[in-house]
Amino acid sequence: MPFADVIGQEGPKRKIRTALGQAAIGHAYLFSGDDGIGKRLMALRFAQALSCETPPSSNQPDSCGQCRACRQIDSGTYPDLLIIEPEQDKANPQIKIDQVREIERHVIYRPLLSARKICLIDDADRLTANAANAFLKTLEDPPDHSLFILVTSQPLRLLATVRSRCLTLRFSPATPEQFQGALALRQAMAIEDARFLSQVCRNRIGVALRTDLSDLRSRHDRFFELCRDETLAHPTAVLQQAEDLSKAQPFPDVIDWLAHGLRDLLLVTLGTEQDLLLHQSRIALLQQLAESLTPADVVDLLDVLHTLEQAPTHNLNLQLCLENFLFHFHQTIHRDAA
Repeated sequence: MPFADVIGQEGPKRKIRTALGQAAIGHAYLFSGDDGIGKRLMALRFAQALSCETPPSSNQPDSCGQCRACRQIDSGTYPDLLIIEPEQDKANPQIKIDQVREIERHVIYRPLLSARKICLIDDADRLTANAANAFLKTLEDPPDHSLFILVTSQPLRLLATVRSRCLTLRFSPATPEQFQGALALRQAMAIEDARFLSQVCRNRIGVALRTDLSDLRSRHDRFFELCRDETLAHPTAVLQQAEDLSKAQPFPDVIDWLAHGLRDLLLVTLGTEQDLLLHQSRIALLQQLAESLTPADVVDLLDVLHTLEQAPTHNLNLQLCLENFLFHFHQTIHRDAA
């Protein structure tokens, strides 16, 4: 059943199915929650359940997933469904007023095949001020046959007047068990890899499915490369590493693998069970490093990392912050050798 494709999200599923079963569909829904946890997929499954030509005979409303309407909704070609999203080729993707005019043209006419004209607005928080105000006018007096589904990971960036006219369904990441089970089923993934992705992707299945596991592991290996005494043994080496890392894109990934490496190191210094460690293949090295460290040492490094994380948004020189972190990192990790 297509609703089963959405991992977890039992609360939103139950509310949507109840509305379908009672024929009590609102005119506008706001799906909010973290990126990559199934909001857009749920919106498509909602549209399919409303438009399916051969719905399954069940007390749980759903769609067949195989009829022409279901296939066209999946491919984005169904005539009664309009998908609006930001212009992805821009440095700052936005949804502009011309796209809102397209929404108006879409919903003004009665549906061709379905009972409703459906409009899915992905990353709805990207509506420009003019576009949001124009859309609000449609939302205030919608045609009876229209359904708007707004999807966002940042609902507070939407106009309060837009939010107030939508029924809000809040989405949460899957549980580790749901996440790992889904990856094992969909990609026949080894349990160690599924556990690794579970922690790094914070159980966001959509993020995991678009992640290159090999590339992700190689980036995390960089932490342990920095832990080698010879990597940062000379000031020129520190400066070169800082320059290389400052050019890494997207930069938040650098913060991510540094933080995960330090997290494991902190857990080892605290004597935590090894099953909680992210880098299972590096336990021996982590234990060796932890012999000369206290938890306070690692917390101090995490504090310096926090300053580094703020550099791009606080108008700080990123490369200088990286140099400071790496000098501090090397001095702390190899204090006994010095």
